[in-house]
Amino acid sequence: MDFELFERLAHDAMRSSHAIVAFVSCEVSYSGRAETFLERGDRILLVKPDRSVLIHQPSGSVPVNYMKGGSELSLERGEGRIVLHAAHKAERAWLDVSVFAVHGALSQRLEDAQRLDLAGNERDMSDWIRDNPRCIGEGFRPIAREEQTDVGFIDVFGHDGSGTLVVVECKRVTASLSAVDQLRRYVERVKRARGTQQVRGVLAAPAITPNALEMLASLGFAFCRVDPPKRLERWARDQKRLGEF
Repeated sequence: MDFELFERLAHDAMRSSHAIVAFVSCEVSYSGRAETFLERGDRILLVKPDRSVLIHQPSGSVPVNYMKGGSELSLERGEGRIVLHAAHKAERAWLDVSVFAVHGALSQRLEDAQRLDLAGNERDMSDWIRDNPRCIGEGFRPIAREEQTDVGFIDVFGHDGSGTLVVVECKRVTASLSAVDQLRRYVERVKRARGTQQVRGVLAAPAITPNALEMLASLGFAFCRVDPPKRLERWARDQKRLGEF
């Protein structure tokens, strides 16, 4: 593809808020979070409708350089090259992509208003605990999910067999000191709101750091190992395949 055709495609796409995918030979210079320069090579250039710019090398899933959405874009013709200038004033960042050859390019209007469904989040964990209360302990009975307090929402709220109130805080990753402190604040709020000292705290997570476990014990709280349910997983990792029976 010659420069004139690519320039026309790029101008039309940016004017119409279309996405651009181009396979180019280019060099890249950047000034902002750092100062970088990438010598000439074959790369994938992406310009999204929100005017974010990404440069991908032939391998790897992470762009070698990028500019956030809201960038000001312009094209400049030079000797044997065409330069895409991207400037993001709020970020104080500038990116210049000098294109020496265009192997192929296309533009397309894209529409996508959907949001990513994260499986195995804290809500999924609290749902699972509600349906499997014995994982918290014998006699545990959930009363509510996402019980509101003035410092946030309690993931699971219930009581044990002796009538003691139980506050369960869920974390889908390794629980740290901040998770323990969050649980402590919830327990204190429940004690004041209910006018009782009979409130236990339980931290549910797949793992916990040693210092968080120490702090948890010092507060008289408990840790319960709960792995986030993978409701979107196509098959269980330990499930046997047909040839294994």
